[in-house]
Amino acid sequence: MDSVLLPRPSSAYLRPFPPRPAVGSLRQGTTGSFFRRRRAIPPLASVAVASPKIAEESASRTVSSSPTVPLKRVSPESLHYASGYLGGISDKTLVGTGYFGANVLPTKTDYLTDILSSRVYDVAIESPLQFAPKLSHRLGVDLSLKREDLQPMFSFKLRGAYNMMAKLPKELLERGVICSSAGNHAQGVALAARKLGCEAVIVMPVTTPEIKWKSVQDLGATVVLKGDSYDEAQLYAKQRAIREDRTFVPPFDHRDVISGQGTIGLEIIRQTTGPLHAIFVPVGGGGLIAGIAAYTKSVCPEVKVIGVEPFDANAMALSLHYGERVMLERVGVLQMVWLSKRSEKKLFVCAEV
Repeated sequence: MDSVLLPRPSSAYLRPFPPRPAVGSLRQGTTGSFFRRRRAIPPLASVAVASPKIAEESASRTVSSSPTVPLKRVSPESLHYASGYLGGISDKTLVGTGYFGANVLPTKTDYLTDILSSRVYDVAIESPLQFAPKLSHRLGVDLSLKREDLQPMFSFKLRGAYNMMAKLPKELLERGVICSSAGNHAQGVALAARKLGCEAVIVMPVTTPEIKWKSVQDLGATVVLKGDSYDEAQLYAKQRAIREDRTFVPPFDHRDVISGQGTIGLEIIRQTTGPLHAIFVPVGGGGLIAGIAAYTKSVCPEVKVIGVEPFDANAMALSLHYGERVMLERVGVLQMVWLSKRSEKKLFVCAEV
């Protein structure tokens, strides 16, 4: 179920256990050197949890300098936190223009303005915030679910895709759009294209289940199955975008996509009736948490926004720890279809906010 979990007022605490975070040895690139890092955190009061489906694709990475610097290759196992602990942002994590070349990273105010003027409600609904009594009782905190599974495409992805495409000039829409995806983003782009009256080409890995690519096709988009992984499908889509002069619609690495997802944060703040302590957000590519964090930290800076990702596809945690975008040596079998091995540029919006 696509959902975002948040708390209602409660005197209960979710206390960290065991007493110290267990952070394993961390490998520095391919040098073979090791070090240990430990970080303790205070307990949280009422805990909010955000939980839409893990985004179906993770990311691409190039360092901003030219020529492109090879990515640091790291193992997912090189950084693990014990259950109940929050990993911190390393002092080495740099934010600002360093990862974006000449482009200046948008500020929280920029994102706030974009979110408040978003066009997502042309196609998306304001999904309900539903109290979860059984989860609340089990965890000893008040939790609510942000029901993004009730969107027309059963996923939050529609918000970002439509928000970006709706802002394209008419001449670009007439040339058509293209994207790469293994599921939810594909359907979001296809529905947005139908709504806006433009042609959409959706590139999906050959491993995509038939039920998924047929669902996209039924929305009127042209489906192309290409590559064994998301990275290969994305490369083809970007190359074809150049050849055919189409606009490539990224699943997360775009200011308007992030702003579209950020409307979820706006709704959460508006719908919460009591004190809000934390929002837990699943991390795939990073667009959802970047958008939610950008809005939340602008209007309620005291609220914690905490990312959660698979232990065997932890590109964001490793990127923030090492202070640079990284390439995972591998990802878990269950994440292979949906996740790239590379962390994305916009992940560092999370470090900024």
